[in-house]
Order: sequence, then structure tokens, then C-alpha cells
Amino acid sequence: MTISPVDLLAAGAAMCAVWMCGVGGLTPLLRLLGVQTALSAVMAAVLGATFGLPHYYVLALVVFAVKAVAIPVYLSHAATQLQLRRDDGVLTPTALPLFLGCGILIAGYFLAPRIAVPTMGYTGAAGMALALLLTGMLIMVTRRLALSQVIGFLVLENGIFLYSLTQTHGMPLVIEMGIIFDVLIAVLVAGVVIFRLNRSFEHIDVTQLRGLRH
Repeated sequence: MTISPVDLLAAGAAMCAVWMCGVGGLTPLLRLLGVQTALSAVMAAVLGATFGLPHYYVLALVVFAVKAVAIPVYLSHAATQLQLRRDDGVLTPTALPLFLGCGILIAGYFLAPRIAVPTMGYTGAAGMALALLLTGMLIMVTRRLALSQVIGFLVLENGIFLYSLTQTHGMPLVIEMGIIFDVLIAVLVAGVVIFRLNRSFEHIDVTQLRGLRH
């Protein structure tokens, strides 16, 4: 398997996601999300330089500004307002999701040749995109707080973005921008819902919401 700079950046993003599985503090969790997304932005810029696609530079800038900076800052502000510091998850010990994340990363590496588009030449990136997607799902199902599950959704979305970025010849810039701003709106709406949940139930622990059925 040939390893390119794009594959290395994708591996870095996937490793950040796996690291997030073992992090309980919301502040470091959001920082890792920002780093992971910033690596995706760098990948877009590298691909733009490689294939001579100037609009990829615009895409990289928007991804960095919106998904790597604005969204983590917004979620950090929400965590501060709600006085949230940690989410140790629903599984104990907290190392268990980290081990599962490592297993997902290894599986992504070995499955990469089967899901990659050979003509694109970024086999490793395809496997790391799959690892990102599955790790995002893992974060969503192993966390207690609604805010952490929003973070898991963003990791999952990064995996989809990474696969479309490295395994296709690229969608029109307008569509890419539309998807990014759809994600931004979804996060803003999720933030409003989280605030309303906290006001109504005085917590945003989704595991306690099952009590509503009684």
C-alpha cells in the first residue's frame, strides 16, 4: 500500500478520533475535534495543489473556519453555560471505548483496499475515513451527555467528508458549501435543544430520559 501525505493526514485524523474515545473531559474532547477537522482542511488544500483545483483552497478555508474553529468554540461555550466539564460515558472502565476505537482503526486499515477507489490512489485514506465514521458512531453510543453525542455526530460527518474528498473527483463547490453549512445549522439547532433539555430536566444525561416512559 503506497502511503501518500494525504493518507498520513487521514491517519492523523483517525487517531485523533480514537484518542477521543478515551477522553472524559469536554474541553480536551473539543480540542481533539478541532485538530481532527483541521487535518481534514489541510487535506483539502493538499488535494487542491495536487490536482490543480483552486476551489479546494476555498473549501479548506471554510472547513477550517466553520468546522475546526467556530463549531468547537460554540460547543465549548455551551458546555461552560451548562457547567459541564466531563462525560465519562456509559461504559466502565473508560478505557474500554478506547480499546474498541483501536480495534476500529485496525479494521479500517485492513479493509481499506476493499472500499477504496483504485484510480484515486488514496487507499489508506479510505480505510481511515471508515474508521472515522465508525468511531463517531462509537462515541455517540458510549456517551451520556447530549453534547458529547453531538461531538460524535461531527466525527461521523468528518468520516463521510474524508471519504468523499479522497475517493471521488470532488463535488461542485456550491454543494460542498451547502453540506458544511447544513452541519453548522444542525449543530446550532442541537445546541438550542440541549439548552431546552437542561432547562426542562435540569440535566442533559440522555440515559436518564428513559424515565419518561413511566
